[in-house]
Amino acid sequence: MEAAVVDLENSVKRTDERLDMMAWKIDTVERQISEPDQNPETSVMRLLKSVTEVRNDYQNLRREILEVQELQKQVGDRLKQQVQQVHGRFSSLKERIAAVPNN
Repeated sequence: MEAAVVDLENSVKRTDERLDMMAWKIDTVERQISEPDQNPETSVMRLLKSVTEVRNDYQNLRREILEVQELQKQVGDRLKQQVQQVHGRFSSLKERIAAVPNN
């Protein structure tokens, strides 16, 4: 269970770092649009490269978000299972205590 939580935390951290990187790249693209180079062809090529990088990062980010969601589901399922086990043990102990004769 602890390993799943650690995996989830690591995935969330990686995804957060990717989000920061995407925000930085989008900011760079916006600056390139507002401050074009003297050579329009060079500016357009840099812009296309930047847009392609942002798109690729976005696709990678989506995959990571899906991975995080899957890990969250696994952790949730494991927690539910453990809660059910605790309830079962509690019921069993309660029945044992009730079966003990009082003196």
